[in-house]
Amino acid sequence: MDARELPDEYSPDSIHLDLVHWPELQAAAEGGTGSLNGRGAGRGERLGLITRIADLEQAADQLPLYWSGTLEVFRMQRRQREWGRRRLVLEDVSFDAALAHMARSLGWRPPGG
Repeated sequence: MDARELPDEYSPDSIHLDLVHWPELQAAAEGGTGSLNGRGAGRGERLGLITRIADLEQAADQLPLYWSGTLEVFRMQRRQREWGRRRLVLEDVSFDAALAHMARSLGWRPPGG
């Protein structure tokens, strides 16, 4: 992935939208009828969705496990058991801070930053 080509592809807002629609994103990646656009997913689109899911899971895996926002991300990704296996002490860091951290780890830079 080249963050210079698609700087906003992994913005916090984009990541949040994907997390809100995580079940549909997974269904579309698996080739089911639950694509985000309601039409099912073709092979090329499925590969892109599988890659996006993997990127978002990898970014979530890099979040500090003691942030409360990290737990929320893992819940939205339906991976709370994975979080539970990895967690240490929970620190109160917001969901928005977790999204921004994920976006930065994927190459996104805030406007003017």
